[in-house]
Amino acid sequence: MVALTSLRWWASVDVAMDSIDPTPLSFTATRFRFGEGIVDELPVVLDQFTISSPLVVTDAGIREAGLLDRVIAETDAEHIYESTTEPTTDDFDDLPTENVDSVVAIGGGSVLDTAKVIALLLAHGGHPGEYIGSGKIPGEISPLVAIPTTSGTGSEVSQTAVVTHEGVKRGISDERLRPMLALVDPELTYDLPQSVTARSGFDALMHSLEGLTARDYRWVEDRPITYQGANPISRSLARRALGLVYGSLERAVFDGDDHGARRGMSLGSCLAAVAHSNSGLGAIHALASAVGGITGRPHGECLAASVEPALEYNLPIRRDAYAELADEFGVGDTAEAFIAEITRVRDDIGLPPSFSELGLDQSDADRIVEATLVQERRLKTNPRVVSEDIETVVSAHLE
Repeated sequence: MVALTSLRWWASVDVAMDSIDPTPLSFTATRFRFGEGIVDELPVVLDQFTISSPLVVTDAGIREAGLLDRVIAETDAEHIYESTTEPTTDDFDDLPTENVDSVVAIGGGSVLDTAKVIALLLAHGGHPGEYIGSGKIPGEISPLVAIPTTSGTGSEVSQTAVVTHEGVKRGISDERLRPMLALVDPELTYDLPQSVTARSGFDALMHSLEGLTARDYRWVEDRPITYQGANPISRSLARRALGLVYGSLERAVFDGDDHGARRGMSLGSCLAAVAHSNSGLGAIHALASAVGGITGRPHGECLAASVEPALEYNLPIRRDAYAELADEFGVGDTAEAFIAEITRVRDDIGLPPSFSELGLDQSDADRIVEATLVQERRLKTNPRVVSEDIETVVSAHLE
């Protein structure tokens, strides 16, 4: 497993910050508990927070897999709400809100994001579209306990809910949207299908990579508390997360019974999200959200198709960083070698290699670029300022 403990390029960035520009920074993290069997503490957690009537948000797959019954068996939860696979802002009209004092989310990223929006609406009402963007939540949301069943989105420890709004995947982002507590139990991922392991795991890989290589926080103008740019704390966590996920992803995909790999993915995913929820993301996720809104394909597949053009776009700014990562991965000493290794992992675990594999062609280039450029929350922390010239790499990967 790659530890990534001695990255010279990143160390030089942090030393430079300490010795030249001691700009104040902020860091926020969701409280979480991690370990096999930790989900069995849910009844105790509910008692600790005086929660008596939670709305349990999950999906049909979690129920059918028996995970829902296991998690709530020792609780008094009576209200169940099943999320859609890809939530939109129009999905929240008929919520079962009577006699509900909190939310417990059990599922993957879509479930967790749905639960965040529900906790927001329980407290403040309105339509989800009113909160798209950053810092628009007027006060605390309803108490929310998040229990992830995949290793990828990290939504259990982030301050963002991603929903499709007017055909584009957008984010509601606010520090108040962080769950009150996350219970991260690798056992809940042991039986994940190979395809879900691959898609969600690639998301974790991209979170750690973009969190590590995000624009430095000193150069992010008008930053809100959310997505403020990479700093020494976020880089340290992203570095550790990248080593865990890179060293575990293929093992978990091809041997689901490798519990060590499952643990590595669970912890790596969580740490990556803690990191990127402070540092921000970039062009990989912006492109993927644009493509996801157009095609409706799973987020992990859209990331897979977006990673190569985004890395190529950022290459002039992050050439040294990518070259050092290639060296640490043991695959060479050039930026191109690093990009080749990331695409090798993508191809090895069976994810789509290009936009054309998602059913897109040259006629979609303008739509992709337009939907990408509205992703201000993500693009603000991309290493390179993103403009309409990103169409060059987009078009190249539509052939």
